[in-house]
Amino acid sequence: MSIQKKLKNVYTVWYLLTLRRSFDGDPKKIKADQNRKVHRLMKRAYRIPVYREKFELSGTTPADYHSAEDLVKFPTLTKPELRLWMQQEWDDHPEKHDDINILSTSGSSGTPLKMLYTQKEQACSDANWARALAAAGYRPLRGKMYSFSTSHKGPRKKDRDSIIQKFGLMRRKVVGEDHIVGDGIADLIADINDYKPDLICLRRNVMVRMVAYAEEHNLKIYKPKFYAPISEMVDDVTRKLLARALGPGLIDAYGVSEMGSFIYQFPEKDFRYVANDIAVANVYNDNNELADDGRIVVTSLYKHTYPLINYETLDLGKSFVKDGIRYFTDIEGRMNDLVKHEGGADSSALQLMRIANHTVGLSQFRFIEETYHDMKIQLVSDPFNKTMTKEQIEERFITEVTKLYGDEFRITIEWLDELPPEKTGKQRCFVCNVK
Repeated sequence: MSIQKKLKNVYTVWYLLTLRRSFDGDPKKIKADQNRKVHRLMKRAYRIPVYREKFELSGTTPADYHSAEDLVKFPTLTKPELRLWMQQEWDDHPEKHDDINILSTSGSSGTPLKMLYTQKEQACSDANWARALAAAGYRPLRGKMYSFSTSHKGPRKKDRDSIIQKFGLMRRKVVGEDHIVGDGIADLIADINDYKPDLICLRRNVMVRMVAYAEEHNLKIYKPKFYAPISEMVDDVTRKLLARALGPGLIDAYGVSEMGSFIYQFPEKDFRYVANDIAVANVYNDNNELADDGRIVVTSLYKHTYPLINYETLDLGKSFVKDGIRYFTDIEGRMNDLVKHEGGADSSALQLMRIANHTVGLSQFRFIEETYHDMKIQLVSDPFNKTMTKEQIEERFITEVTKLYGDEFRITIEWLDELPPEKTGKQRCFVCNVK
């Protein structure tokens, strides 16, 4: 094991001690800290060829960047650009392979991307997630967490408790997710009920399937103080379903695989905080100007070896600025979930999502564009909300889709007991099979 990997735990502790404990506080201090980090990052980026070209393209230098707002002067970074740069870094520097981590995205938007992290960068990302949970109210030292092992890390080397855990500190149960299908969900529920965690961290689609299974089989799920659906965005349908079964303790974290999470909505809050000491989350309109509503463009303030500056997340956000600090009120899904039209421009699938999010009586949904003229809609009914019949829901979907696209699509609707996840373990609300 390399020295850098051995130092990762040291880095993590250091970040836990130095990151702000709260996302709230004196806005002047928060802003001043972020401004300093923006300038320091841009000075570092000026020495990196891929970013030096962007400085030259924009006619700017690091001296032009002293705040989050200044980043609007800098060209954005796209996923294809990042993918090419990361691959070049990997190919050109084999001497670094033992010291870095590779995090692969699922490739749900196309070709998978391998993001490189130094041990120090990975440590900051890990510490920030722990800090976010603590800011929501979870007590990591005394609390009990129930979670899946992530697909980015290898199998656990041991199942027994550590010495610290035997003393009742930092307790965490990590389980595999391969068997969480069908009646295997009953074992998951029983395990959670037996463990009685303070915090549950599972994939969003697993939580949804767990809740639906419990309702169908009249099973009770232990209500934790907090639960954090991970890996997938939480739509309004999911939010209501989970709250009914698990209570009000939702921690809704937004992020991208390329830098981790950086926007958080905590229980009983109707807005989302930005982790301003590790990230800039700007919002751009169609003219690439700062706006309250538009594209979320993010900059990581802690990744200096492999910076992520003005990265196009391909998501949409609604926000407001108060005392110089940006807060988010809503985040919508990937803009690259596109409906393809024969002989015409592609259009965003967000319009389809809104149909489902404003329809009562559903627990899950998925739109599948199978051909240019065939769309399948998969639905799972909510057994505890019979406000609308299946026939009424079908009529609404057909009517609203027709309003959007006229007679462009032959629409078929398929009712399922549950939506199975994809091979990646994730569950997408829109799938386009048109090449």
